[in-house]
Amino acid sequence: MAAAGAVMVNVLVGVDPAAQAEPGTPQSVSVAQELGLSAQSAPIDVTEDLEPLQDLAASRSTREAEQVAAQQAQAAADQAVLDQQKAEAEAAARAAAEAQAAAAAEAQAAAEAEVRAAEERAAAEAQAAAPTPRQQAEEAVTAAASVAATAVARITNNAGSVRPQVQRAADAVVSNVPGAGSITLGGTRASAADPGGHPSGLALDYMVMSDAALGDAIVAYHRAHWAELGVDYLIWQQRMLSSPGGSWQAMENRGSATANHYDHVHVNYRG
Repeated sequence: MAAAGAVMVNVLVGVDPAAQAEPGTPQSVSVAQELGLSAQSAPIDVTEDLEPLQDLAASRSTREAEQVAAQQAQAAADQAVLDQQKAEAEAAARAAAEAQAAAAAEAQAAAEAEVRAAEERAAAEAQAAAPTPRQQAEEAVTAAASVAATAVARITNNAGSVRPQVQRAADAVVSNVPGAGSITLGGTRASAADPGGHPSGLALDYMVMSDAALGDAIVAYHRAHWAELGVDYLIWQQRMLSSPGGSWQAMENRGSATANHYDHVHVNYRG
């Protein structure tokens, strides 16, 4: 290349041929010679000139790769944050749903407990308001205001007949107290300790045995019609009653169900 340049320069700036033909004329100097170049100069190595460019390209490629890697890492980090946020949101939603379900179950259980409590209270109130068998018997007998007799009581007497007023009272009892006509009525007996009672024909034993409700009914009927029946006093379940509106008086323990009047109602009528 340098030699060719020198030749070209020589051609362009050289003297005309006439001058060259003239002897003694100095030779023209080429640009290549002026630059110190000669036809024998070695060719220039362009590889050295390209190395900086190659290094620059490699550096740029490395930076781009690093940027891509950084972007990918950032994207992965962002995705991880999003995934964590999603997981937390789902966990919070599940916890809220579980809490809501638990609250609903608790409310349902409380409501059911309240219903059961209300039912139990109602049952207790109904049971408290319901009359006892004794009260039912007393109310039923009290409602029967009549002392009219439609049946004749069969009285077991061992010492003569009872007084007429006692027979009429017994007839009224068996006619108006359900079940009283099917039990034994004990009348006179000489062995009685109370001379004003069984020996005198003024007392009756209504043998209800284990039917305490019937005994209560017989007592209630006598209390409701105390004056009409001519009642003097009652003995029932180890207690004595001397007036229809009075209080029962406890009696001493005589040792047996019969002696304590648990299996029969004793009624003394006025003479």
